Amino acid sequence: MFHSKSINAALDPARSYRRPMDVVAAPDMSLCEKLAILKSWEADERALQRAEDEGMGGGEHAHLHRVQEAIIQVQAR
Repeated sequence: MFHSKSINAALDPARSYRRPMDVVAAPDMSLCEKLAILKSWEADERALQRAEDEGMGGGEHAHLHRVQEAIIQVQAR
């Protein structure tokens, strides 16, 4: 079962956590919750990267590789 904090974090992970590895290190979440948050973050980063590729930058820079590294760590547990 997902906690309301996890649901909010999945909706806007970058607002809830400073870095993807902060999700990995969070002690109060299941692996499933962590993976859901990181997958949401990955989708956000991919969308941001597409926007940058199309010349619509100006916001935060995409850090897809950091999110993917965090996903790998969660999946390895």
